[in-house]
Amino acid sequence: MRKIIFLLPVITFLACQSAQAQTVTKSTIADQAAVEVTVYNSNLGLVKDTRKIKLPTGKENELQFMDVASGIMPVTVHAKSLTAPDKFTVLEQNYEYDLAGKAQILNKYIDKKVDIFTKDNSHLTGILKFYDGISFGLIEEGTNRLIVADNDQVQLIQLAELPPNFYTRPTLHWNLLANKAGKHQLQLMYLTGGLSWDVTYNTVWDGHILALNSWVTITNNSGKAFNNVHLKLIAGDVNRVRKGYYDTAGRGYEVMLKTADQAAPSFEEKAFHDFHMYTLDQPVTFADKQTKQLELYPLQNITASQFYEYNTFASSVLSIIKFKNTEANGIGKPLPKGTIKVYKKDVDNNLEFIGEDSINHTSKNEEVRINTGSAFDLVGKTIVKDRKTISQYISQRTIQVTLRNNSNEKKSIDVIHNLGTNAKIISVENVTQPTVDEYNNATFKINIAPNQEIIFSFVERTEY
Repeated sequence: MRKIIFLLPVITFLACQSAQAQTVTKSTIADQAAVEVTVYNSNLGLVKDTRKIKLPTGKENELQFMDVASGIMPVTVHAKSLTAPDKFTVLEQNYEYDLAGKAQILNKYIDKKVDIFTKDNSHLTGILKFYDGISFGLIEEGTNRLIVADNDQVQLIQLAELPPNFYTRPTLHWNLLANKAGKHQLQLMYLTGGLSWDVTYNTVWDGHILALNSWVTITNNSGKAFNNVHLKLIAGDVNRVRKGYYDTAGRGYEVMLKTADQAAPSFEEKAFHDFHMYTLDQPVTFADKQTKQLELYPLQNITASQFYEYNTFASSVLSIIKFKNTEANGIGKPLPKGTIKVYKKDVDNNLEFIGEDSINHTSKNEEVRINTGSAFDLVGKTIVKDRKTISQYISQRTIQVTLRNNSNEKKSIDVIHNLGTNAKIISVENVTQPTVDEYNNATFKINIAPNQEIIFSFVERTEY
């Protein structure tokens, strides 16, 4: 059983103690009035669980707040009365949760009476002294002998009852002071692991327009189902102190394109702090161990372009679709990180999958590049033709690039060469001078006709 205790410093505690016995109140999901869940990209969720609970007044009370997520991080728990905030104080908190199983139950029956029936029809009655997963030890009733029975010889164990301190559901156990009689609206807020979301962008490419549907995939491995939730999603990388909590289980899913006439809940996007928040416009329900898809944005028709990219010394030529995330291009929305899947119609007007790529969080006005894979009919090859040492601090090399277009269409290829920190291109042959960006990448723009080969070279000098 995991048990974490927090003692809250309340100076008036001793003065408020009553001679009366403690009253135990249990709250289950049936008391729930509302629940809000905010899910982050980083396997993290914030839960706000509001319940209507009747509490006695004028004395110390015990409250068992049941049906919380098993992935709860107890140190993040914050509870308050929305009815009477200044008349509700938590004095002590325990997080109680026993994973149900034979070993957990038997360990709570140490020094208690048990009946054991073995496979040879023997019946043993006595006080259980130990159970180590391999054997049972009990003091036999009537003889006071210590009997040790192997686990694999035991057919049935009979217990009087479930141990009273055994929690089959995750429960927060509070000692509290409630100085107002009657029903309180209590709100419990906590962080939990096991909640995550990402985005799949499903697109259709026609050579000029990229038709984009975006789907949110929410995965719930928190150990709790959430019903009629007010859902928010936070896009961005919040900083956390990593302690190896709660790895999300693997999953497989495929979301196909949504047609325009299908109704669905919609998200409202707003900037929030240094992130973006997406609020669903209607309550949603998701079970534990469930993956749910919801549409993020309606269909967007984006003006995009296709080109090919060859990095010197690479083994293939990449096929790239790119667009700038602007309203003028048909989008201009913050795009959470996720996977972009690209489809294209074939000669029979059927959609076929042509590749996918991942994108990071992309704000508006930034460029999106989608690498759909290697171009089958385009070939690139790079060799070093010559090396020279000019002096102790200067060297240079001649690099030759060969491109072949084995297709029946004209192609445009960007040949990219990464220059070292102290390198520059001093001459070129059979090609125009490249452009060099802030990352010291030199780009040669090459147009190549069908079934043509182009060979060019350039001299790179490095000075130390």
